[in-house]
Amino acid sequence: MRCRARSETIAIRTFGGLTFYRENIPMAIQWDSQKARLLFCYLLITSDQWVHRSQLIELLWPGCNHEAGFKNFKTTSSRLRKSLNGKEQFNYILAQGDAYRINFEAITCDCEQFRINAVAGIRLMSRGNTLEAKAHLEKAGDLYAAEFLPEEPADHFIGKARIEMKELHQTSMALLMRIYESEDRGDLMATLQSLVHFPTFQFR
Repeated sequence: MRCRARSETIAIRTFGGLTFYRENIPMAIQWDSQKARLLFCYLLITSDQWVHRSQLIELLWPGCNHEAGFKNFKTTSSRLRKSLNGKEQFNYILAQGDAYRINFEAITCDCEQFRINAVAGIRLMSRGNTLEAKAHLEKAGDLYAAEFLPEEPADHFIGKARIEMKELHQTSMALLMRIYESEDRGDLMATLQSLVHFPTFQFR
C-alpha cells in the first residue's frame, strides 16, 4: 500500500449530513449505488473495529441466503471502492479475511473524533481531572454540529447510532455544564443551555 501525505487525508462530516472534504475543499462523491453508500455509513458507525462480512450482509440484505448475500456483498463492496477511489489507488476500506473496517490512516471523521473526545471527557471527569475533561468535552461539543446522518431517517442501524450519539452528546454537555457552573461561568452556561436540549435531570 502506498503512503498518502497527511495533508491529503479525506475529512468526512456526518453531523448534519454525509460530506467529504480534501484540504477543506468539498468533494463530490458519485455513489455507484445506495447500498454502497449505506455500507460506507455502517463502517463509519462501527469505527475502527473489524466487522465480519456476514454482519454487514445481514444489515444490508436482512434474511438473504448465504450465496445471494455473498454475491450482493462482493458487488456492493466493489462499487464502494470505485465510488471512493475514482482513479486513485488507495485503500479507504481495509479487509482482513472476511472482516472489514475504515482505514483511518486515509480518513478522518467527525463522528469518530466526537466519540473519542466525549468518552475521554467523561472518564476524566469520573477521575476528578476537570481541566483535561473540559478540553475534551468542549471539543466533543464543537464536533456535534447537528444530527448524525439525518438524510437516512428510516435505516434502523443508522437510527440506533443516531440515538446513541445524541445521548452521549447530552451526557457530555451536562458534565460540561457542571464544570462551567463550578467556574461560575454563567455566560457559558447560558450559551450551552441554548444550544443543547438536555433531558430532565439535574446538573448538580
